[in-house]
Parts: sequence; structure tokens; C-alpha cells
Amino acid sequence: MAKFIVKRVFYGLLTLFLIITATFFLIAGAPGDPIAAKVEQMPDRAQEVIRKKYGLDKPVVERYFIYMKNLITTGDFGESIIYTGKSANDVIKANAPISAKIGIIVLVLQVGIGIPLGLGTALGRGKMYDHMIRVGNVLCICTPSFVFAALLQYFLAFKLKLAPVFGWGQPKHYILPVLAYTIGGIAVYNKYMRGSTLSVINEDYIVTAKAKGCKKGRIVRKHILRNSMIPIVTMIGPAVAGIFGSSFVIERIFAIPGLGSYYVKAVSDNDYTMVLGITIFYAMLYVASLIIVDILYGIVDPRIKVAGTEK
Repeated sequence: MAKFIVKRVFYGLLTLFLIITATFFLIAGAPGDPIAAKVEQMPDRAQEVIRKKYGLDKPVVERYFIYMKNLITTGDFGESIIYTGKSANDVIKANAPISAKIGIIVLVLQVGIGIPLGLGTALGRGKMYDHMIRVGNVLCICTPSFVFAALLQYFLAFKLKLAPVFGWGQPKHYILPVLAYTIGGIAVYNKYMRGSTLSVINEDYIVTAKAKGCKKGRIVRKHILRNSMIPIVTMIGPAVAGIFGSSFVIERIFAIPGLGSYYVKAVSDNDYTMVLGITIFYAMLYVASLIIVDILYGIVDPRIKVAGTEK
């Protein structure tokens, strides 16, 4: 198992290196000057000083190696070009916890509601509530989160006055963004859990367990649920990384000062250093989540662990 983990970590680091390299050169080759607006009214000498400060006077390859050296040795994601004195590290440290608070609540609700609901609809396949929930799944999955956000703002905030439209810092400010972000996710987990469960309940070992007289509850807990969860683990891993990066639209709609909102602002401001730093942060989370998923596979399904150990 240790060899399996080391191999996955190596591939993860290689993937992260490729992402950082590709992102750096794509941003460096993007049209426009990231500091044009900042130095437009300055004399030529002052413009040279600003460009030298951010290393923009050097060839792109040299800038790449300088950036990688700082990233590896000090963990420095770079200083903002637009906001003097503020680094990407500062923004991540200040804004990521806000996104994490919303994301963790949303993920717990999505998994905690979607998985049991999917299991229940699969066990009650063909019944009226199964058909109703399946129709609801299609509607919720096809409806963007910003549509839910607008509807919730109109009905719960303007009409019923149950929650504020904007703001941050109090528990009541979580209500609308969490609901808008959660609804579609519940439908997704419900859909995949139902399909995964249906693919398991007709397997030979389930038929054998029923023939031996095992109670239905034990069959569901020990056999159906565990084996049905294997595909779901694949979804939960990237979803953990998505805690920080999948709520761009929601944070902008509800004026939440999270990392996603700041990332969108950095893109619109052409703050290339900030965009690069936050992108790397997201990539690190995503790669780490994939490594954890591979390890969880070995816990959920011993056959995967054995196969990975033998390689």
C-alpha cells in the first residue's frame, strides 16, 4: 500500500508541475499589458522601475524559473500587480476560509441528503416517489445555480423576508447562498447513487445473501451501501477541492468576500500574478483530492488495495 501511495503522490506532483508550467506560459502569452493602466500616467523612468519590480523586463523563460524557485523554496505565489503590497498568499489566507465555510456546509448537505435519497429511490424503484424524484433530479441538474439564487432572493428575501439578500458575517447570511449551491448537488448525488445502487442490487453476492436469510437491513449496510459508494467516492474527492473554487457565481451574486469572488475580480482586473497564484492553489487542492480518492478506494474496496500493492 505504501508503494501505491508513493506512486500516486509522484504522479500528482508531476501533474501539478505541468499545470503550473502551462498556466504560467498561457498567462504570460495572453494579450494586453497587466500594468498598462497602472503606469499610464507615469513617466518612462517610473514605468521602467515598476516593470523591473515585477520582473516584466526579463524574458518569459527567465521569469518562469524565478517564479518556480520562489514557489518551491518559499511557497510564494507572487505579489499582486494591481494591489501594491498584497500577495496571492495574503488573499488566499484571508479569503479561502470564507469559501471553505460555505463549501463544507454545502458538501455535508449534498452528501448527507443526496446519498440516502438515492439509496432510498433505488430500493423503491418504480414507485411513485421514485418517478417524482427522478423528474426533480432532471430539473435541478439542468437549472444553473444562479437561477436558483435569483429565485431564492425573490421569494425568500423580497416576498417572505426570511433571509437577507446580501451581506456576510452572521448565520442568516448563509441561508440563501447555501440553498442555491446545494440544490443541484443533492440532485447529482441522488442520481449517481441511485444508478450505482441499481447496478449492485442484482449482483450474485446480493442474491446469495438473500438466499441465506440475511435481514434486509444488514444486506443494505454490509453489501449494497459499501459497494454502491465506490463510484460516489470519485465524486466526493474533486468536490472537496470544489469547496474553494466552485462557487464563483454564487459568491458574486450574494456579495460574499470569498476566494472565488476575488478570483473573478483578479481576472477582470488582469491581475496576472494573482490569477496564477490562486489557480495554483486550486490545482494543489484538486491534485491532493485525487490522491486521497485513490487511497480511499483501497479502504472502501480491498480488491483495489490488493491490486495497487501488487503493481
